[in-house]
Order: sequence, then C-alpha cells, then structure tokens
Amino acid sequence: MVFIVLCLGIVLMSLSISASAAEGTKGPGSFSVTAVVSGPRPSAAATITSPGNGQTFQDNPISVSGTCPLKSLVKIFTNGIFVGSSICDSSGHFKLQSDLVIGKNELTALPFNATNQSGPESPSVNITLAFPTGGLGFSQQLLLQSSNFYRGALPGEEISWPLEIMGGVSPYAVIFNWGDTKDDLLTRSQAGPFELKHTYQKVGGYLGTYPLIVKATDAAGNHAFLQLTSIVNSPKGAASGATALTITPNFKLIWPLWIVLLFMIFSFWLGERREKKIMQRQFAALA
Repeated sequence: MVFIVLCLGIVLMSLSISASAAEGTKGPGSFSVTAVVSGPRPSAAATITSPGNGQTFQDNPISVSGTCPLKSLVKIFTNGIFVGSSICDSSGHFKLQSDLVIGKNELTALPFNATNQSGPESPSVNITLAFPTGGLGFSQQLLLQSSNFYRGALPGEEISWPLEIMGGVSPYAVIFNWGDTKDDLLTRSQAGPFELKHTYQKVGGYLGTYPLIVKATDAAGNHAFLQLTSIVNSPKGAASGATALTITPNFKLIWPLWIVLLFMIFSFWLGERREKKIMQRQFAALA
C-alpha cells in the first residue's frame, strides 16, 4: 500500500500544470478547465453630481448622473429602494433615467463589480418630487420594481427579467426597449410580479452591455420608468470585474522522475524475491 502511495506521489509531482488566459492553446493529452474568478470589489465610491441637493421636481423620470469607478455597474437607490442601474463608461461616468417617489427622496449610488460585490456607498443627495395638483396620493402612484439590477447571458441564450408593478390603476401596458433595436409590449390586468424573456444575438455596446428601458402606463394615464442593465458576455471571455482562467494540465512525465519510479519498482521486486527466499528457508528448517 505504501509503495502504491509513493508511486502516485511521483506521478503527481511529474505533472506540468500551466495556467494561461482564455485564449491559451491546447495540446495532445491535455484538457482545459475554464472558470470565472471574482475580481476585486470597487474600492472607490460612485458620486451623484446631478441632481443637486435640495432640488424639487414636478415630473418623473429625472436624469441622474455622476462619477464612478471604471468597469463597475452603478446601482441607484431612493430611500433605500432600488430604482435603476447603469454601466460606468470608459471615462468614469454614469447616467440614467430614474423615477422618484412622491415626496422626499434620498438618492444614493453603489458601484458593483460583475460578481455583485459592492464598493463604498456614495454621499446621499436629498431631493423632492412635488405632489401632483390632481390629488394623486402616494398609494396611487405607479411604480416599477425589479429584484435584479443586471442580468447576464451568452449570445443566443435567453435572459429572464423579474419585474413588479406597484400601485396605479389597472389595467397596465408595459413597453420593453431591450437596447438592441427590439421592443416588446406586454399588457397586465393587475399589479404584481411578472417576468419577460429576451435573447440577444450578438455582443454590442460597451463591454457587451445593453441598457434595458422599461416603461409602464396605467388606465389613469400615469407613467412609471425603470432602467436596468443586460450584460451579454463574449463566449471567449468573462464579464467586467471577473477573470476567465483556463488551466491546462500537460501530462508529460519528467524523465528523471521516470528513472526514480523504475528504480523503486526494481527495488521492490528484489525485496519481494529476498523475502520469499527467507520464508522458504524458515519453512525448510521447521520441516
């Protein structure tokens, strides 16, 4: 048993294992294992530069913009509720359209990498959405929500987006602008959760990202708006904030270790013969 373990140890020591990028080459007698390795979480915060603190707005949606760490996804919250996401562009800026809730809104931004690790929270910006003159209350405001701020898939694979309609007056019409020149119209008889599916056929935009714009209208003519992010990964790479690693073991035994292994086998064979002769002499003496 000990001999077998030693032999296995020699064989394992002789394996030449090389790690290369996803574009690495493969040779005979080798295989590749590709994995997504989590990248570092954003170390810097995103900052909301517009709107300014103390502003008041009459209508939804509003434009929210600011600075952000490169290669991050920026998630916007109002009063702790997720209201939209955008990719940080190559100049370190983000911009998106976002709905407010009626009354006070505390806006904050969080940068995320592609494996959903967040960086520091931005300083908050306090703004107000004025109550409409028609008497529409907070309980009747039409809102769109999603449990995901981005979804990812390969080209040709289906992406499923979970969404929820809140408030407003039924029935509802929801328009999806997928960012690849395609739109979908969905009607809903009542508020609540639902989902819509889409397939992107090719990688496009910055780092294979598409802004998903969702607009809802209710029977009273109220509107809701939500901007999300679809990530279509290249089949040869990983999304922003992650690293694709291919490990290629090369099963070529190093020749000095071959010699050691053969010497061990020969020594074991000689030892076996010597033990048999000693046992035969002992049995002959007893007889």
